[in-house]
Amino acid sequence: MELTYNPKPLIAVEYPGTVLNVDRMSETLGGNQEMYTIFKNPTKRLELKFRPEDPYCKCVHGDRFNTTNLVMKVIKKTKRKTRSSELLPESKPEVQFKVEFLGVANTTYKFKALADFQILPVSYDKNDGTCKSLLPKLVPTALHSASWLEEEIELFVPPILFSRFDLPQSTFSESQNKVKVQETSQNLPPNIIGRGRKRRAGYAVFATFEEPKYSTEPKPEAVAQLKTYPLDIEVKNKVDLLFQERPVWSKNALMLRLKCEKSKLKYPLPCCAFYFTNGPWRTLWVRFGYDPRKDPASKVYQVLDLRINPAIPINEKGYRPRPTYYSLPNKSTLNHQRVATINTSDLIPTSKDEDMEDDKDIHVKLLACEYISGQLPTARQCFYQLCDIHLESVQKLVHENDGDEELCHERDGWCIPGTIEKCRDLIMADLVKTVQELKEAEV
Repeated sequence: MELTYNPKPLIAVEYPGTVLNVDRMSETLGGNQEMYTIFKNPTKRLELKFRPEDPYCKCVHGDRFNTTNLVMKVIKKTKRKTRSSELLPESKPEVQFKVEFLGVANTTYKFKALADFQILPVSYDKNDGTCKSLLPKLVPTALHSASWLEEEIELFVPPILFSRFDLPQSTFSESQNKVKVQETSQNLPPNIIGRGRKRRAGYAVFATFEEPKYSTEPKPEAVAQLKTYPLDIEVKNKVDLLFQERPVWSKNALMLRLKCEKSKLKYPLPCCAFYFTNGPWRTLWVRFGYDPRKDPASKVYQVLDLRINPAIPINEKGYRPRPTYYSLPNKSTLNHQRVATINTSDLIPTSKDEDMEDDKDIHVKLLACEYISGQLPTARQCFYQLCDIHLESVQKLVHENDGDEELCHERDGWCIPGTIEKCRDLIMADLVKTVQELKEAEV
């Protein structure tokens, strides 16, 4: 047996099919030049089209893996029997193997994605009962006249995205799913859809606008959990003082007043207030024992949801885009190993000098919870309490019915119906004016 070895590193492709024609296989992968381009860029995935002549064929993507595979070529040669040897029953044919080691494949492309997401450009003929291809009418094959563009054909619009995930997902049986839904959906308000997983242990009290009574005390689990974090007890005392000053707060406003991070309020806040999920005070924390639906003075603490058009610029210094975990299907996502770290900064009391933040950072956090005329917000979607909107026209509209409040509405609260929408229009008009003034100042 002869052995040869090639030390040159190779790139292997595990083709999902039986290869009868190498040239045809290369066409389904985009050709040699396209494959070389993808091999040089580790961030791209190898695209496979089972119908390369069809521009509407959905690609099956191959992922890149680091491997240590040996690529071998084995040739089996069998010597034919002679007539004399065929008469002997104990005679065996002579078999020879020739093994050639082509090299080591350090990189291998494997196709693990679903390949059955396809929409064919065909039309069904009811008269003949057959399907005909629409490609000749959709893709020009020659130089046609202008009348070719005016011909009527059947509509064919394939979806841009077939599925969020192109890898098979494990499923559960119906009985297991029922048990899971029952465990996660119990003790939920009727207007909240059952969740797919259990809520993480935060022990916060959630309330809706339709509930007849609100809780006056925190959950015992929240109080017991706070005792295990002695440093947060001091934060809880400061939060209590703020809720005596104002019965309704947003988390961003509390972080600004306390000059602390979001993690510092994780355990103290559920011991001081409950969270509104809908209504005029949604996304806000309300002090235990206080019902804003019965106090017209809580009108100024209502929330206004402002969504800024992408054509209007914002303060980019305070803008943090929401992280996304979905990338383009032709981009590979490298799996980096996560290393567990322990944050010890919260265990050491900080000095007064370290508590002092930069004025610019404080100003950016201020714009996250308050609207100031003449300055741009720091996010595309902002939640402002009405008392934190420093715009005279808005405040005049909010206090228009002071002393005449009769009914608290779910949409506008104690304000006159339609007030929130008018306030939103006034803010947007002031925002457009601010953008024009800033452009003129730059010139």
